[in-house]
Amino acid sequence: MISQAIKIDANVAQAHYNLAFPLREMKRLEEAVRCYDRAIALKPDYAEAYNNRGTALLELERFEAAVSSFDQAIALNPAFAAAHNNRGNALYELGRIEEAVASYDRAIMVKPDYAEAHANRG
Repeated sequence: MISQAIKIDANVAQAHYNLAFPLREMKRLEEAVRCYDRAIALKPDYAEAYNNRGTALLELERFEAAVSSFDQAIALNPAFAAAHNNRGNALYELGRIEEAVASYDRAIMVKPDYAEAHANRG
């Protein structure tokens, strides 16, 4: 159905964003990243697409690119707790522990009951 929506109108950012979800579930991560890229090209202020692009890049172990994607999401929405947490995960993978902890702290500051960020912070 999503593919059909894109055939009808390929300029709908939400359709490309939605198509990325099943691709990620099927571990077709490069294709998912391309869908997020297309959604972002159509809607440059799409913080959720930047965040989810970052999580796909994390799974691909492209950690620097993931950090950059999370940074974009945070620039667009500084109160995006999940993006702060995910940024911490990417920084942790890069061995940048102090920065990772700072990102987890920011996620907790934005959303005090964010259990995953508390667990990640250790």
